[in-house]
Amino acid sequence: MVRDKTLDITKGIGIILVIIGHFSFLPLQVWKFIFSFHMPLFFIVSGYLFKPKGIKESLSKDFKRPMIPYFDTCLIILAFYLAYWLKSGDGSQFKYYLIASLVGNGSKNHESMFLSNLPSIGAIWFFPALLVCRNVYGALRPNKRLLWSAIIFVLATLLGRYVIFIPFSVLSGLSAILFFAIGDRLKEVRHIRAPIWVFGGLCWVVCLLFSTLSLARPRLDFYFLDVIGATFATLSVYLLSRSFSGMDCLAKPLSWLGQQSLSVLCFHLIDLDCGLSGMINLWGDQWITCVLRFLFPIGGTLCLSLYKRYINNHSLGNTF
Repeated sequence: MVRDKTLDITKGIGIILVIIGHFSFLPLQVWKFIFSFHMPLFFIVSGYLFKPKGIKESLSKDFKRPMIPYFDTCLIILAFYLAYWLKSGDGSQFKYYLIASLVGNGSKNHESMFLSNLPSIGAIWFFPALLVCRNVYGALRPNKRLLWSAIIFVLATLLGRYVIFIPFSVLSGLSAILFFAIGDRLKEVRHIRAPIWVFGGLCWVVCLLFSTLSLARPRLDFYFLDVIGATFATLSVYLLSRSFSGMDCLAKPLSWLGQQSLSVLCFHLIDLDCGLSGMINLWGDQWITCVLRFLFPIGGTLCLSLYKRYINNHSLGNTF
């Protein structure tokens, strides 16, 4: 199967925005701009790539990718804080991330009445949320998927924001299901008329000015208006990516980042939770920390891909 370079570039831009979105000094409007579509983008792309499977096959695939990377990342973070515990005698961080790994929470800022103060593992909440989203969507009746996705989206967002946080980002995944459904439907779309583009753009501007979107909590202040705005923004990034596809100087690195986006996310989370960029930056300059925050996940992913290539080549060599 030939990969869609434009989709890879779209995901590459998306993962760059994920990293930038975690810079602590971002102005509020820049943060809102990024969060208005960067995680919906990944669910829309996942929906676009969706192929119906039986529940057993689907769950089996999801526990290999993305859930194995989730648990591997948690184990690395726990190993880091176990070593810190043994050296310093302070085991509080190890205990915190042990609970956080089991909870699968993406944010500390929940507004729900119950279970709102559970520890947060951070950005890899996306992995269990995607598992929930993809498998619930796949279980829906094909001719009613969009309708049921819209209903589930509203109920999950209301429940997660105001009532209770359910561990393992279940409600985040259910809140994202409408983006997944839109991605699936976009496979049938060949042309979007100009008035729809204008309407989508206006919705996005309104949401940027007056709403907050965060799937990790989950929170979408304007609900369907946020969905329309995030979809418009995602399609705009896709069109931008298409224009980049013929420019090798941009297309190759962005496409590689898109293909490796799950690994980049894992290494980025390790950096965030363990504070590696801050420790390496001995001068304490925030711009150096920003550069390191890119270098660590990209460098880690590059080393991992080279290691996998070496293992594959070595294994092939042993078969002949």
